[in-house]
Amino acid sequence: MKKIKLMAIAGVLCLSLILTSCASLGLSKKESKPEGTISYWMPLSATDKVEIKDMAKTPLGKALKERTGIDVEYIHPDSDEQFNLMLASGDLPDIIQTNWVTDYPGGPEKAIQEKQIITFDEMMEEYAPNLTKYLKEHPEIDKLVTTNDGKHYMFPFIRGDEYLLISHGPVVRKDWLDDLGMEVPETMDDWYNMLKAFKEKASGAPLTTYLPLVNGIFSSAYGAPQAFFVDNGEIKYGPILDGYKECLMELNRWYKEGLLDNNFMGLDSKMMDSAILTGGSGATVGSVGSGIGKWMAAAQEEGYELVAAPYPVLNKGEKAMFSARQNAAPGFGAAISAKCKNPEIAMQFLDYFYSEEGLMLLNFGIEGESYEMIDGYPTYTELITKNPNGKSMAAMLGQYARSATQAPFVQDRRYMEQYASLPQQKDAIEVWGNTDADKHILPPLAPSAEESSELAKILGDVNTHVEEYTTKFVAGQISFDDWDKYISQLKTLKIERAIEIYQNAYDVYSAK
Repeated sequence: MKKIKLMAIAGVLCLSLILTSCASLGLSKKESKPEGTISYWMPLSATDKVEIKDMAKTPLGKALKERTGIDVEYIHPDSDEQFNLMLASGDLPDIIQTNWVTDYPGGPEKAIQEKQIITFDEMMEEYAPNLTKYLKEHPEIDKLVTTNDGKHYMFPFIRGDEYLLISHGPVVRKDWLDDLGMEVPETMDDWYNMLKAFKEKASGAPLTTYLPLVNGIFSSAYGAPQAFFVDNGEIKYGPILDGYKECLMELNRWYKEGLLDNNFMGLDSKMMDSAILTGGSGATVGSVGSGIGKWMAAAQEEGYELVAAPYPVLNKGEKAMFSARQNAAPGFGAAISAKCKNPEIAMQFLDYFYSEEGLMLLNFGIEGESYEMIDGYPTYTELITKNPNGKSMAAMLGQYARSATQAPFVQDRRYMEQYASLPQQKDAIEVWGNTDADKHILPPLAPSAEESSELAKILGDVNTHVEEYTTKFVAGQISFDDWDKYISQLKTLKIERAIEIYQNAYDVYSAK
């Protein structure tokens, strides 16, 4: 194998740096420049697309080249469609980054079977010692990032702390609650009473958000999330349960009484922002950063205050079964393509991301520029937090790190502690995290290639049916007398077969 050339630096400093880099990368000390470059298919987030045209030209890209000695040609697709076009063409880059569980038809096992990507277990210890060490120390993560037969096929994105698993939840106007002498709502009855009181203060409907978010938040109180979930080892589907009907009946009551925005089917983010910021509504569902953080920063009204509400329950003192909890390893990662001529070099490059030095770079960027070590804590500089050119924190992190997005590395909670620095944001993470969702969330399951194809077709029809009927039930466009018809049609669309496929996959996962 051709080896990797590190920068030559004079004298003893040269030897020290080379030995340190070799240890972190897992390389030998005899090195030579690899021929050509490594090509890397790397989709960018919406925020990154505005700022980044070529990762190689960013401070992060330059630092990676300097520290690893590897030239990388980054390919940033313009659209999701380009992924399938790339696969169909057979002209594959060396590294492909995507969610292999959800984005590849048939999942990772189908991608391996169709010779699009490779497994690399036999090479891991030699060429990916950092990832190997991490997965051995975290067997619960290792289980999430392998195929059904335990093969390693990607360098995964890993949320490295429970603090990072919570994404969004209910948000209400705390100043309105205080004016009304009301407490933060806990039960569904509390929510109804609060919304009735908020109707006198709101210029529009007191609750404004997209229906899937409203329904997902409140249907969980009835033990029926709008999703598949696991209950004591049994896979269930929320929208066919009686609790789902009960939730829709309650939401229909809210809709008829003007408590739920009657435009819930056509809302966009700007309309939601306007409703929450201008007093149009007093309750919504939002995320930590682009919800609470954005709204608090943009608020103009004196005394404006937001607070996270817990996921609602039916009876006071109960603990919610569900929340918008995410998996520690959601199936997203970078795989080595079957067309890669130097998989060893590609692996060494990606494995650097899991080294101690690489993790600091991927989470915080470049010391002295994007962060400083203060009392042992990597603290973002004002270049990131209060950018003089008015760039957002997310935009600047995209230039220097990968912590604000998904990438093949282990995300550090100290990133989120600073990204969500407002007391309201920190409180939201704690409040929304206090559920039993970890007992019920599905891991990133990988059905067989054949079952994955079958499942995709079933869910395409099922999701359309559920969304259509959910909307019509809430808006009163159809009677709840038609509930049995709705269920019967779901069975005709093979929802029971979908549950069976997920159960098979979950049983295989549990046995790993």
